[in-house]
Amino acid sequence: MKAILGIILLVVVAVAGYLGWQYYTIQQAVSGPAKEIVSESIAKTGDTWHVKFVSKFDAPLDRVFDAYQHPERAKEFVPENVMKAEVVKEDGNSKTIDLVGKLDILPPGFKVQNIRTEYTIYPDEKRITSRSIDFKLADLNSEYKFEGTPDGKGTILTFNQTSKDKAPLLVDSLQKGALRETFITQVRAVNRALGLAPKPEKREAG
Repeated sequence: MKAILGIILLVVVAVAGYLGWQYYTIQQAVSGPAKEIVSESIAKTGDTWHVKFVSKFDAPLDRVFDAYQHPERAKEFVPENVMKAEVVKEDGNSKTIDLVGKLDILPPGFKVQNIRTEYTIYPDEKRITSRSIDFKLADLNSEYKFEGTPDGKGTILTFNQTSKDKAPLLVDSLQKGALRETFITQVRAVNRALGLAPKPEKREAG
């Protein structure tokens, strides 16, 4: 009897430890420190998330703005999160990208997501907008605004996004974490493209 109770206790402790770790991981993804973010605001009204992130890059405005104009290179710079990224249509200052991405914060069945996004570039305004065309979880509309620092050596990015749920498939904490992690992944990719962070090592075939 004591042996059975001991086993049950071990199982309970193991499950509690796992759930605690899962909670800690989610909390870190939602609000933990991130060097890629200077300030942030994530709030939900009804079925729509309102997101604002501010990031700083140690590179001139033109270089950062140019790097953000090529989301199709994401697989090159963040292969740990992007499995596919390719241009399927270009028309003037707009391009449509098909992307297959992976977010480890999401539960099984949701970790890998396919999304088609249209990007529109406004060179004179140093601004980029994007909208999801085909994404099963939400309708996304985003704006990236770029501004050079007074010394001309850095760039401030202000990112605003609305994410309207298509179906209540995920709890709020996971959705919030996924929105944050997606932005951080983009910033990480651009930092690597600019040479501000080490590029991922190439994996040998086989």
